[in-house]
Amino acid sequence: MQGGVFVRLRSLLGRLLDNLELLDKIPEYAVGMTVFVVSLAVIHAAGRFAFEPLAERALRVRDVNLTVRGAILRVVRAGIWFAGILLALDLAGIDVFGASATLAAALTIAVGFATRDIASNFVSGVFIVTDPRFNIGDWIRWTENEGVIEDITFRVTRVRTFDNELITVPNSVLATNAVTNSVAGDALRVTHVFPVGYGADVDAVSAILLEEAERNDAVSDDPEPSVRIVDMNDSRIDVEVRFWIDDPNHSEFVAARSEFFRRVERRLDEAGISLSG
Repeated sequence: MQGGVFVRLRSLLGRLLDNLELLDKIPEYAVGMTVFVVSLAVIHAAGRFAFEPLAERALRVRDVNLTVRGAILRVVRAGIWFAGILLALDLAGIDVFGASATLAAALTIAVGFATRDIASNFVSGVFIVTDPRFNIGDWIRWTENEGVIEDITFRVTRVRTFDNELITVPNSVLATNAVTNSVAGDALRVTHVFPVGYGADVDAVSAILLEEAERNDAVSDDPEPSVRIVDMNDSRIDVEVRFWIDDPNHSEFVAARSEFFRRVERRLDEAGISLSG
């Protein structure tokens, strides 16, 4: 009984001494934390307002693609933070590489499990950023979505829809689905079928379609617009018009196609030609 009391007293005394030692180290910890915070702030400010603008200016001078330029600048910012933390820890007297190998391995495994999706999006982002046919400003369609790429990061791609909504898409989604880039080429073709009844003058319809396509300033002369009959059934004849629009960005494409349809509708109405249902 008496021995148990002595054991508990010794344990209590040991804890008290440990707490006193910890209290003695508080000023040391406070100084180290202050050095770390101040050092990190100074190093980050130097990199953010000196090194990063120099890197951006160099990329502009070399006329680096906007998408690639953004990716490189993000890497530069991450590098500034990483280097700043390491240098600040070193200046604060903390041994950055002194942790045990077992602890480091455990942390690596834990981080690996926690960031599987992030790693997948990052790898997909690298492929997207380095793809010359996938750039900021492109008009793309995937699954049931459509819009113009506004920003590409290593984790997500932000697409502005034509209803002015911003979609944040994980890069892995774009990497694992079919994506249509409507502006990857120098021109975009418009193909439309006009169904007319058997009593209509097909030659007159064809002439109207060709004339209105050729009158449209946005329509390319090479290749020239063309009209052909693509189908015939019991009730109608399908007349198809094809032409190319030189500037394939969405606003120009929609405006040119809309103007063509408007003029054709007016011409057909003036000629007394109605389309078949």
